[in-house]
Amino acid sequence: MKSTLPGVPSVWLALSGAAGALALLAAYLIACHFATVHRSPWAPWLYFVPVLAMLFSAVATRWGSAVAAGVVAPWLGLLAWGLPNWQGDLNLLYAIQHICTNLALCWMFGHTLLGGREPLITRFARVMRRGDMPPEVLTFTRGATAAWALFFAAMASVSAGLYGLASIETWSTFSNLVNSPLVGLMFAGEYAVRRYKLRNIRHSSILGSLQMFRQGWPEAKTVQTPHEPR
Repeated sequence: MKSTLPGVPSVWLALSGAAGALALLAAYLIACHFATVHRSPWAPWLYFVPVLAMLFSAVATRWGSAVAAGVVAPWLGLLAWGLPNWQGDLNLLYAIQHICTNLALCWMFGHTLLGGREPLITRFARVMRRGDMPPEVLTFTRGATAAWALFFAAMASVSAGLYGLASIETWSTFSNLVNSPLVGLMFAGEYAVRRYKLRNIRHSSILGSLQMFRQGWPEAKTVQTPHEPR
């Protein structure tokens, strides 16, 4: 991939974009934390609008903007109507959103381990490796898929426990300020273990993996390679 700016390597553009995205994420999470602790009436919009924006993007990518608008618009209408009439603790809405998001991510990884499906990270690896899947890669990617499913199940459980048993400040610190760094640490740990366990296997760079994932994921299919049992 060539740089779009003369004299600027594409890797630096990618790193700059990643740093900017992380800075925006940090600012957003800090804003959510303060809105939660101070029980701001604007807090629910901070919680739900980004989720709906991600939902819109995911649906639009697959089925088009018109379908995405049809999916998201009723939820926006429900929020606009329901939030002013909500009589309970607004933070409960965020707790539900946070717990359900982690449970959804747990399901996204976990359900691919059932019923003869291809594990999610195995499918990702198949795209990156262009179908070349030695047995050790199959074993590791299945275990990594299970580890991510358990991780998100643990995040949902801790979030629910803290909301029910601890102060709102403690729960908000975990959900807003600790959860995302833990995801980053989990990603870094999985990457480090993969490089160690599969040290004799060809690896793609992180940036190369992301680029290949974006280009190849929609076309990823379960294919049999000479390394796999027939």
